[in-house]
Amino acid sequence: MMDSGKIQKMESVISLMKKKTGINIQNFKLTFLERRINHRMCDLGILDFDKYVDLLSTSVNESENLYNSFSINVTKFFRDPSVWKTFEHQILPNFYNDSNFSSIDLWSCGSATGEEVYSISILLDKHLKKKHMKYNIIGTDINEKAILTAKQGIYKKEKISNINSQELQTYFDVLPDERYKIKSEFKKNIQLERLDLLQTTGKYFDIIFCRNVLIYYDRRAHEILFKKFFSLLKKGGILILGQDESMIGTNGKNYFNLLYPRERIYQKKEF
Repeated sequence: MMDSGKIQKMESVISLMKKKTGINIQNFKLTFLERRINHRMCDLGILDFDKYVDLLSTSVNESENLYNSFSINVTKFFRDPSVWKTFEHQILPNFYNDSNFSSIDLWSCGSATGEEVYSISILLDKHLKKKHMKYNIIGTDINEKAILTAKQGIYKKEKISNINSQELQTYFDVLPDERYKIKSEFKKNIQLERLDLLQTTGKYFDIIFCRNVLIYYDRRAHEILFKKFFSLLKKGGILILGQDESMIGTNGKNYFNLLYPRERIYQKKEF
């Protein structure tokens, strides 16, 4: 439990970030904010919190650096294989075998450096091409550097350990130093942009991936987001959360049915 002194310090940073950037970070968990601030202080060699606040108030770039640090880019292609197997064999067929669908629209929230977006793209290309179906993927993240990395689409060997040899040959160009680049033709249906999760995309989706993002937000934000996802999903739409995330104790159960408990895959309720 964070003491009142620490809470006051976190609130001063929240207020300062709002004033300097117009960005509202109050929906993040205070413990998460504290870890991110401590990380920045460590990087800068600052030991005193008040000195960091002084820097934050005077520096041109530090507010942007702190905000970018909120995006946690620990990921790889097809992370949590059981989720992807269920998505490929149980969820996707409901769309490409339905004559009412001529295209699929997907949103990857917190897409980080692009591994999730391109994992989705690989599966859609494999199955939708033979059905002559189109697809569009939007990947968003709050970290500008992560989005730039995703647009480049270049990854080290350890990031693609779940990619089989056929997929590697089909979807990647091999670069020196055991690096691999997504082929440009598989980027054309993907739009990558910087966006705060609590901002609106202005679009509607058949499937939303929001994996390993909610764990950094407080319960109030969860309630806002579940309602938002419900409104942005089309009829019968699918929401996929991270395996350490759930709707227990929130308003989520009012909007979604749990289809696959282990994989945290939900479907929009119909009223």
